[in-house]
Amino acid sequence: MKKKSYFGPLFASIAIVVSGCASTSRPSTTGTTTQQLISLSDVPALKVTVDCGACAVKPSIPFLIIEGYNQAANNDGRKVSTTSEANLTIKAYTARDDAARLLFGAFAGKDEIKAVVAYHGKTYVLEDYYRNTIFGIDTLAKKIGEKSYAELK
Repeated sequence: MKKKSYFGPLFASIAIVVSGCASTSRPSTTGTTTQQLISLSDVPALKVTVDCGACAVKPSIPFLIIEGYNQAANNDGRKVSTTSEANLTIKAYTARDDAARLLFGAFAGKDEIKAVVAYHGKTYVLEDYYRNTIFGIDTLAKKIGEKSYAELK
């Protein structure tokens, strides 16, 4: 009785698949200058304004949004441009008192930010909220900054 071995064809097919994935070719940059390649790694700076009527936005929130944006760009290996700028406008803002958030959690309401990002004629609507005990408005502001980076990258 003779045994058939299926290991040979299996290893051959794996080698074919793996060799197809490995490539030494580089993307073509014909007609692209070095300055254009450098600018492709830049993302616009973020400017935050408040336009939500009678809402009272905590003074640190715009800075936290920018911090979240810059951290997301840095984590992605991108540089924030000094020559171009995107505008983020806070359109709605609701913040819970920290003591109420810690004591009552979701029953204390929610922290919410709704914003619009405008850059080169395009607009992106961003909104998010927290309704838990752990995260407050400061963490939410950084998250909005990260979301704005995700839209602009």
